[in-house]
Amino acid sequence: MTDTTIVGGPIEVNPNAIGSRSAFSWSVAFAGALAAIAVSIIFYALGTGIGLTLISPASESNPSAETMTVVGAVWLIISQTFAFATGGYIAARLRTRAHIPGNETRFRDAAHGFMSWAIGVIIAGVLMTTFGMFTAGSATAVTTAAVGGAATNASGAGRPGDTVGYFVDALFRTDPMRQPTTTAQAAPGAPTTSGSAVESGPSHRDEVMRILVASVRAGRLADDDRAYLAKLVAARTGMSEQDAAQRVSDVETRARQAVTNAAETARKATAYMSFWTFMALLFGAVAGSLGGMVGGALRDDEWSAYEEQAAIGR
Repeated sequence: MTDTTIVGGPIEVNPNAIGSRSAFSWSVAFAGALAAIAVSIIFYALGTGIGLTLISPASESNPSAETMTVVGAVWLIISQTFAFATGGYIAARLRTRAHIPGNETRFRDAAHGFMSWAIGVIIAGVLMTTFGMFTAGSATAVTTAAVGGAATNASGAGRPGDTVGYFVDALFRTDPMRQPTTTAQAAPGAPTTSGSAVESGPSHRDEVMRILVASVRAGRLADDDRAYLAKLVAARTGMSEQDAAQRVSDVETRARQAVTNAAETARKATAYMSFWTFMALLFGAVAGSLGGMVGGALRDDEWSAYEEQAAIGR
């Protein structure tokens, strides 16, 4: 019995054969994401410049805050749309031509555009978090910060923007036409109805600050705190305890209303920012996918034209 050896020519393997390679390319997706981030930075810089030209501290006819908020939100959506459409387009044009023609190729081009958007959003989020620019947060956190921030910065009473500190000043406000008599021996909080006044040191201001913040958080001023503040205000300003008690009630109401309004404004701003960010990201995802489809279609058209020219030249 003899052995037979069959010798054949080399088998040519098509690198584009189905199943020979992955249909997804991370490199082109990252390239599209980086391109999208670069374009978005350009748009943000342009939007900042336009916004600064519309607002001037020397002008009395500046656009309202609501108008600027809407304009900024619309610009955010436009910038995200153009940026990720560019990223998706570049990713699809750089991608190797798909080996499955038709709808499958269009889907894979759109998937590369979508992944460029996803990678870009993740990179931008990480960078913003790293550099302390990430502004998204829940309304609860913003409300807590609006109320609790005053307690954290209680030692900074009297600084600009210190809302609760202003109401502490209002509590201890005296008649500028009256010359108060400083009594060093007067005990803090001791009832003083003789018309004389004693000074209140920084420790008293910090204490009153904490009491007001606690009343805002609790929704009311405790009776013992109210009585103590009335005595302290009477001793500090020379008012009668009855007038001091009335001032404490008025200031408490005003302080609670001011902090509540600030928290409500922060809550609405956070809600609007979350909504517009959602819209911008949604438009960006759609634009990235459509950009990938457009880029892939143009890539295939160029390839078909090249094949036709090559066939004619043979």
